Amino acid sequence: PIPNALMLPGELEGGVNFDAVSASADNRMGRWTLQRKSRIKPVRAASSSYSRKKGPVEQFVWNMLRIPLLLLLALVMVAIRDLTIVCREEFGMPAVLLDVGAAGHCLYREVLWAEDTRPGIKFVPV
Repeated sequence: PIPNALMLPGELEGGVNFDAVSASADNRMGRWTLQRKSRIKPVRAASSSYSRKKGPVEQFVWNMLRIPLLLLLALVMVAIRDLTIVCREEFGMPAVLLDVGAAGHCLYREVLWAEDTRPGIKFVPV
């Protein structure tokens, strides 16, 4: 086929050179080409992963739960920091192998929960 000297309508938008145009009985135009793919690269999304917009209910629930979840995360981080400071000996390898209950007792009684007999729990010291 000899390429057309004049551009046919639609060649610039799709990036495909048309070699021939034919008409059918129902008044539709058909465009024929020997080109395998478009010269224009497809427009890709900014991110490769699929993203969608959140609905108003989903956005409201996320806004309501975000602060409590962050506070819970902060409390867990503080508990882990105190656990590494207070119960360092109980969570060492020799102590864990010899007495498993000591590590659990230290975690529960020293870091997470205070007994009533400890000073400053029932009455504030003066």
